[in-house]
Amino acid sequence: MLLPDRRAPPTRDRTFPRSRPRGDTGMTKRTQVPKAGGRREQLRQQAAAAAARRRRNRILVTAVSIVVAAVLVVGVVVLVQGLRGRASEVAGVVPPNANAERSGIVVNPGVAAEGAPVFALYQDYQCPACKSFEDNFGPTVAQMAEAGEIQLEYRTMTFLDTNLRNDASFRAGVAAACADVAGHYSAYHDVVYANQPAQEGTGYSDHQLLTEFPEQAGITGDALSTFKACYRGEDTASFVRGTDAAAGGAGVTGTPTITVDGQRLELSQLSSPEQLPALVQQLAAAS
Repeated sequence: MLLPDRRAPPTRDRTFPRSRPRGDTGMTKRTQVPKAGGRREQLRQQAAAAAARRRRNRILVTAVSIVVAAVLVVGVVVLVQGLRGRASEVAGVVPPNANAERSGIVVNPGVAAEGAPVFALYQDYQCPACKSFEDNFGPTVAQMAEAGEIQLEYRTMTFLDTNLRNDASFRAGVAAACADVAGHYSAYHDVVYANQPAQEGTGYSDHQLLTEFPEQAGITGDALSTFKACYRGEDTASFVRGTDAAAGGAGVTGTPTITVDGQRLELSQLSSPEQLPALVQQLAAAS
């Protein structure tokens, strides 16, 4: 009879795994070595990025160049237009009956007899003494001009604008010159003096110069349209500035001043209109 085996049961292996540092998964990490194909792709991407940057730079440079060119073109156009405008102002419109020197307007063109003396009257449309001369001696001067005894020239000055701090002398001069462009200088000239304000310095309004005076001077139809366009555009402005400058260059410092063939007529010698023809002949003979 077999007895039961009473030997101790076999001991189980209780060996525990070796402790590892925290975080260690127990897996050995293998260093990744880039493949040759990956390096080539990286270089290709870098080259593509560089090419893209170059394209962007070229586009930017081109855009800036276009903008700069456009600005330069606009600047040149503005400059040319400005130069044309200034050139137009310098040239302006010369009244058809301006004298050869453009220092005044001939009142009776083609009427004066050959060798007739030049009777030049320097005036300022705001000058009270000029109006007084026109009122007292104007009819006699006009008769002599119509008869061809003199070549009558009105030479406009504008110095009273500075003295009176307005621009009425200049605007009246421009208007009168425009009236010559329209073919009605003498009539308009007379109307301006007939309406000279009693108080010096009041001047003339644009409404008077543009609307009332031409109506009183009998300017109508196409002539009126010509006059108004000329006045609104100040087409004769350069001419009026030129007559004022020429008067100053001739040594004229006050108005009215009268010269006969360059010889000054002393107004103090005139006491009546009847004396004027003889005095003019004396000065013409002495010139």
